[in-house]
Amino acid sequence: MKGGDFYIKVKITRIAIIVFMIILVISLYLFIRDFLEYKESNDTIIELSEDVIIEESDEEKINIDWEKLESINKDIIGWIKIDNTKIDYPILKDDDKLKYLKHSYNGKYNNNGSIFTLNNNPFNDNTTIIYGHNMKSGIMFSELAKYMNEEFLKEHSSIKIYTKNQNYKATIFSCYSIGITEEENNIKSLDFKEEIDYYKKASKYFIEDIDKIEKIVKLSTCSYLNNHTTPTDKRYFIIAKLEKVD
Repeated sequence: MKGGDFYIKVKITRIAIIVFMIILVISLYLFIRDFLEYKESNDTIIELSEDVIIEESDEEKINIDWEKLESINKDIIGWIKIDNTKIDYPILKDDDKLKYLKHSYNGKYNNNGSIFTLNNNPFNDNTTIIYGHNMKSGIMFSELAKYMNEEFLKEHSSIKIYTKNQNYKATIFSCYSIGITEEENNIKSLDFKEEIDYYKKASKYFIEDIDKIEKIVKLSTCSYLNNHTTPTDKRYFIIAKLEKVD
């Protein structure tokens, strides 16, 4: 081997090692960052829950210190809870800037984001859409993916939503996964009754028919249905009849 060729190979090897080390350091940094953000998000939500949820008054209601929540962030407009899951979070009112995709309930930057809605009149509109990330750590709206399992659906068909002036129960009547653009095209020209019929037909599983639906809540998160490493263009949609609780 000529000396020049040997020198070139040594140089290439060194560059490859340096690139590998840079990638390794970046990957380690991202792993540590994600872990710390997950821990901060999870721990602060637990602390918040313990601080503002005063007591369980019965199976349908909880007492929440709304003044304390509003003092933390005026964008907090509700609380969502699905029994026997990790879904137990404040709901934030966002705008078209989508701040809470990457910010926690306290306004601090965090890749886990928050559970939020873009509705102008949440829970008063016919359809209220609530968004949350599908995090690999299992927090936020990750467990919505489990509704693709019929047994999980049967055991977790009820959603509790609390607001300052009104509490609600939501009964799931549809769950499915579809591309976000396809979903938008499917419902954009439908009136509310037609939209309800569409959701019932789109459901992966037949769910006992629910009538007299006047308002609904639609939970949405990214889908890993066909790709377990990065989100696809699909979303999980969980649709539930929204009713006031006295």
